[in-house]
Amino acid sequence: MKHIKYWASLLTGVVILASLYGCTLPFTNDNSSDSSTEISYTAFDNKATDTEDIINFIIEAMSDNQTSCNIFVPDSDLIDANEWLTRISGIEQIKCEYRRIKDGYNLVVTFECWDNYAIIKAFNSGNTSQLNSRQVELYNKYIEVLAKVTSPARSDYENELAIHDYLVSHITYIDNGGSTFNAYDAMINGKAVCSGYTESFKTFMDMLGIENYTISGKAGNDQHIWNVVKINGDWYQVDVTWDDPVGGSPEYIDHSYFNISDSDMAIDHTWTSDINDANPANGYIYTYPVQAKLHSVGTQYDLDRYILRCIKSRSDHIEFTTISDLDLKSAVSNAGVQLSYSYKATERTGYTLYSVTFTY
Repeated sequence: MKHIKYWASLLTGVVILASLYGCTLPFTNDNSSDSSTEISYTAFDNKATDTEDIINFIIEAMSDNQTSCNIFVPDSDLIDANEWLTRISGIEQIKCEYRRIKDGYNLVVTFECWDNYAIIKAFNSGNTSQLNSRQVELYNKYIEVLAKVTSPARSDYENELAIHDYLVSHITYIDNGGSTFNAYDAMINGKAVCSGYTESFKTFMDMLGIENYTISGKAGNDQHIWNVVKINGDWYQVDVTWDDPVGGSPEYIDHSYFNISDSDMAIDHTWTSDINDANPANGYIYTYPVQAKLHSVGTQYDLDRYILRCIKSRSDHIEFTTISDLDLKSAVSNAGVQLSYSYKATERTGYTLYSVTFTY
C-alpha cells in the first residue's frame, strides 16, 4: 500500500519566480527608467570571487533579517539566481539586478526567506533585539516546545523523535492556496504545507545542535521539501509531512518517513542535491525500527501468533516489520475476536513496515 499525500505547489512557484525575475541588466536600449538605475557605479564592499562567496553573503544578510544584499562580482557568469535558489535552504523567492561597472558588476539581490535564519542567529547569540514581533512570537514558541518535549539529558535521537512527534501531533496539513507555507503558520496557527513542517523541524534541529540540511524535490508528481539529519555520525532522511497523512489517525503517530535511508526515500521521492551527494543518508542504527525495537515477523504462522497475542492483550496500535508477503486480514480473522482494524503498509528497502490500529 503506497502512502499518498498531496502538497501545495509552493516550490514550483518559487522556481518560476526565480526564472521570471532572474537577473536583469539595467539600461538596455528599451529600458532607461528601471528602478535599478539606483545601483551604484562604485564597487560594492561585498566582493565575491566565486559562487560560494555570493551564497555566504546572501546567508549573512538573511541571518541579519535583511531582505536584500549588495555584492560586487568580477564575472557575469557568477550571476545565477536559480543556482542560489537551489543552494540556499529557505529562500522562497529571489530576484537580482546588476550594473556593469569597472572590472565587473554591481549586483543587488532581493529575496524572501524563512524566519529560521534570523531566529537561529538570535538563539545562538542570546539577543532577540533584531527580531520583528512575529519572529519573537515564533522564537518564544520554539523555546517553549524545546523545554516541554526535549532535554539535554536525552540523546540526539530521543530529542529528534520528540520534535518529530510534536510536529505531527500539533500541525494539520492544510493547503489553502499559499498562506500556510512557513513555520509561523505551522507553529502558531497549527496549519501548514510541507515547507512549514520542514522549516519548523530544521529550526528545532539547529537549536538542538543537530547537523541537518533540507532537500527539495518531488513526491509523487508534486513539488516537495523535507529534511536530512546527522545522528552520531550518520545521515538519515526525515519527511515530517508524509508522517502526518491527510485523513490519518490523530491518536497514533506514524514513523514511516522518520530516519530512513536515501534508498528508502527514493521509493516515492525524487531529488537532485549536491549536498546529499556529498552527505548521503545511509545510516542504520538510528532508523525507527531499530531504535523502537519493532517486532519482526517472518512467516504467516508467526504473524497469526503475533496478532492473536496483541488482540488478547487488547493492544490498540502495533507496528512491526516483515520481509515476507503476509495476509493480515487472515491473521486478524483467525484471532476469532469481533473487532475492526485499519492498517498502513509502507515499502522499504528489503522489508515492509506495518502500522495497525484495532478498534474493539
